[in-house]
Amino acid sequence: MDLNLLKKLCDTPGVPGVEEEIAKIVNENIAQLCESTYIDPMGNHIYQVNKEIKNAPSILVDAHMDEVGFLVSHIEENGMIRVIALGGIDPKLFYGQRLTIWGKENIEATVAAIPPHISNKSDSSATPVEDCLIDTGISVSSVKKLIKIGDQVTFSTKCEINNQRVLSKALDDRVGLFVLIESVKILAKKKIKCNFFVSASVQEEMGLRGARIINSKINQDFSIALEGTVSNDLIGVPAYKSLAKLDKGPEIRISDKYLIADRKFNKFIENLAVKKKIPYQLTAKNAGGTNSTAFQVTNKGSKATVLSVPVRYLHSPSSVCKVKDIEKTIKLLVEIVSKIHEFKS
Repeated sequence: MDLNLLKKLCDTPGVPGVEEEIAKIVNENIAQLCESTYIDPMGNHIYQVNKEIKNAPSILVDAHMDEVGFLVSHIEENGMIRVIALGGIDPKLFYGQRLTIWGKENIEATVAAIPPHISNKSDSSATPVEDCLIDTGISVSSVKKLIKIGDQVTFSTKCEINNQRVLSKALDDRVGLFVLIESVKILAKKKIKCNFFVSASVQEEMGLRGARIINSKINQDFSIALEGTVSNDLIGVPAYKSLAKLDKGPEIRISDKYLIADRKFNKFIENLAVKKKIPYQLTAKNAGGTNSTAFQVTNKGSKATVLSVPVRYLHSPSSVCKVKDIEKTIKLLVEIVSKIHEFKS
């Protein structure tokens, strides 16, 4: 695996609607391996990996390019900045954080925090993101030259990969994109017996917006959304609330808030994992959602599921996942695509 590529994906900004730089990285790594590339009006990048095989099943594997983040919404007279959140951001995690504003120049800033010795300690409520002040510490004239309404803003934490773990912002879903890219590198060299498509989709964090139009282009039989999924395997958390665990292999999702995965497709994947001795985890929950929902129910629909790398502290400045889980997810995905022609309904 090219872990430097994972670091590049994580460190490059790409909030919903501003995914162009991420798309360039994806394109640089897989376009030359694929038969064709199509970019739809929303900015989804869709790749046909192999030549069309008549009467063969078709499978789409997707990972979304956007990360949770912010847009500049207002600049105060004194140069302080206001932002709006794009995607699910816990206001308690936002307060006091370092941010990067991607303006004409990259400007480091901080979410203004009241020193504890002068704050009202009886007020434990979190200030909404849109009410917080963002302080760059630079002059008003410089702020107005370098920053404008609509500039994207991300957490400023950089990706660290060592000791068999990844610590980074944006593992939802840059780790899924990484799995997609590395799998295409392997599968493009194989003689597979299906019609294999992949998509790098936009605006997932804003209601699966990009995925809703991909089915009309592909009309696939099977769909897999690659994700970084919630891992809550922490001390003090009951086992039934821990969901996917680190170091236990990829998650095969049974359900979430919007999806009931195709049971026969899931069983097919489980059987492959068992046969190849790839550890995996099953999760059933009624929270969260992925592009798999859109792939399952739009256009003619498809047999859909989710394959995920477990990640602690999702949608935070610093999420954690394990290199071993990434490796196992790639291995299982390669098996699925290589053997999907054997699926029996």
